Amino acid sequence: MIRINLLPFKELQAEVSRRRELVVGSVVLGSVVLLLAAAHVYQTLALSRLEKELASLRGEIQTLNLKVKEVGDLQNRIKDFKGKNKIIEELNKKKSGPVLVMESLSNATPASLWLTDLRESGGGVTMNGLAVDNQTVADFMKALAASKYFT
Repeated sequence: MIRINLLPFKELQAEVSRRRELVVGSVVLGSVVLLLAAAHVYQTLALSRLEKELASLRGEIQTLNLKVKEVGDLQNRIKDFKGKNKIIEELNKKKSGPVLVMESLSNATPASLWLTDLRESGGGVTMNGLAVDNQTVADFMKALAASKYFT
C-alpha cells in the first residue's frame, strides 16, 4: 500500500504543536483548578475547626464569668462577715469594760470610804462619797491613780 500525504509537512507539524500546547495548557489549567479546589477545602476545614474552637472558648468564658461572679459574691460575704465580726468584738470589749472598771473601783475603795454617787459621762467619772478622814481619801486617790482605768 502506498500512502500519500496530502497535507504539507509544515502544516502537520503546526497542528501537532497546537495539539501539544492544548494538552499542556489543559493539564496546567486542570492542575491549577485542582490546586485551588484543594486550597478551598483546606481553608473550609480550617475555618470550621476555628469556629468550633471559638464556640468552645466562648462557652469557657461564660463558665469563667459565672465563677468570677461567684468569687465576687463570696468576697462580699467575707467582707460583711469581717465587719460583723469586728462589731461583735467591739461589743464584747464594751461589755466587759464597765465590769472591769467597777472591779478596779471596788479594789481601790478602802473599808472606811463610802461612795454615795457615781456618774459616767463622756469618758469621765464623777464620784461623791464619805470618808472617815483625809488620809483615807488620799489612799483612795493613790489607788485610783495606780489603776489602768482611772488616770
